[in-house]
Amino acid sequence: MRIDLPVTRRYAQAVRAATDAYLATLTDEDLARDLDLSSFGLGQMTVAALLSRIVLGHIDNMCGEISVLKGLQGAKGYPI
Repeated sequence: MRIDLPVTRRYAQAVRAATDAYLATLTDEDLARDLDLSSFGLGQMTVAALLSRIVLGHIDNMCGEISVLKGLQGAKGYPI
């Protein structure tokens, strides 16, 4: 597979810009709105809590992936 890096970067920039534009439209009332996520096993949470969980979950995943790659290269993974 060949990846056109400049095209991929432009796509990533467009996604980031669209996400930033959307988040900028959210009001305090929007962020405080309750969501029923029981059907996903997440119970009740606010929009703000869900967005925070998505961001923190992504950071957790990236940390784990970096630790695996470090371990595969003989370095220490998680600093314990």
